[in-house]
Amino acid sequence: MQTIRQRLHALLLLAALTISLSVPASAAGSLPFTDVDPSEWYYTYVQDLYDAGIVDGVTSTAFRPEGTVTFGQALKLVLMAAGYENQAPTGTHWASGFYDLAQREGLLPSGLNLGLDDAITRLEIAEITVLAMDLSRTSQDPSPFDDTDAEAALILWDHGIFEGSASGDQILFQPQDDISRAEITTVIWRIYHYTPPENPETPPTSPEDPDDPEEEGDYFYFGNKKVYVVEEMPKRTYDSSLFQVNENGFLTYNSDDYDYRIGIDVSRYQGEIDWAAVKNAGVDFAMIRLGYRGYGTGRIVTDTYFETNLKGALENDIEVGVYFFSQAINEEEAMEEAQYCMDLLQDYDITYPIVFDWEPYDSSLNPRTDGLSDEMLTKCAVAFCQAVEDGGYESMVYSNLTYFYLHYDLTQLVDFPLWLAQYNETPTFYYHFSMWQYSSTGTVPGIEGNVDLNIQLIPKA
Repeated sequence: MQTIRQRLHALLLLAALTISLSVPASAAGSLPFTDVDPSEWYYTYVQDLYDAGIVDGVTSTAFRPEGTVTFGQALKLVLMAAGYENQAPTGTHWASGFYDLAQREGLLPSGLNLGLDDAITRLEIAEITVLAMDLSRTSQDPSPFDDTDAEAALILWDHGIFEGSASGDQILFQPQDDISRAEITTVIWRIYHYTPPENPETPPTSPEDPDDPEEEGDYFYFGNKKVYVVEEMPKRTYDSSLFQVNENGFLTYNSDDYDYRIGIDVSRYQGEIDWAAVKNAGVDFAMIRLGYRGYGTGRIVTDTYFETNLKGALENDIEVGVYFFSQAINEEEAMEEAQYCMDLLQDYDITYPIVFDWEPYDSSLNPRTDGLSDEMLTKCAVAFCQAVEDGGYESMVYSNLTYFYLHYDLTQLVDFPLWLAQYNETPTFYYHFSMWQYSSTGTVPGIEGNVDLNIQLIPKA
């Protein structure tokens, strides 16, 4: 009887053979690149993608197949192969348009911190690909790779897009390695020619019309996963057409039912802030990072700019709330984080919530939260928020569509307001949210570089 290892190794070799036989047999035109020889294994991939207008050379006659792929190059290749249009530059860098598109559509993995000319790793490319193609796992098989069990790598294995390489008896993904321009053509070609598996239910994405799920029978699809409607959770009732950008670049919402307030959220990454200029720009509130728990050490740390930001905002009549970047792995740690926040805030008058912000770290970093169950994640959120409420403060849970839909048990969060992170022109989240972080690339006078922009929606009496 074959072992799992032997079966996976055989599958890898079979998949590689299948792909090698399915490359384009001929191309529409000749390549202008003198460094791509027709005898090379990647020649037909380059030619097919070149003819499709997806890949180009570093010059008019050089492809540089051994060159390292940069973040900007990978972003363009993945997005165009996935069906997005070519993007004109929106800044000084040629790939700035693709970066802005990825930000708007939420196609960049959490924690990615690269310049557009920086080298990008195989795992980072995999994470962007999964988001751009909206893919999820199709099996529950263990990782075929000996060097990673990262979710993005497993998803792309399931869909035949990233297959790794055989090394003796091992199958390696090499998650932290760079990828050459020749190597990425195979991946991009598979993305470009990808055909989704047949699904007789033809799942839609998250519905724009809040009535759609009930018509389907109390569920809808998100990322090819069935999401059951939580009847206890209030549904989104905002009119998308009423979200408008004002003369200062902030999102507004004028309606008979809701008032709105303009906000930002900041941490030490924004550096020194001129809070008077922020106030004069029209900002009503600021969500300030109070601190975080180390993903490796588990130690609680205060944000180095917390007190400076808190005082600066309050002194300029900007209302304040705080958020804590949690890495709690049980309810006790979540309550410890909540108490830590309240202890630091006891001498300040804040009028906005204390927010539970839990975000995943890549498994290749060996975070202590790796493998945390959705059930325990939800318990941590509830424990944190309940401790905050018991302490006399308002609470809130921050997250994105993926975690609200696929990880949190929303039946347990009905009593707590939600802060939605979705970088989109209008929100598509099915449920009601009190605050919306709609951009991570905002510009505000008094703050150097980008800053997150938010809008709060308050029911009128």
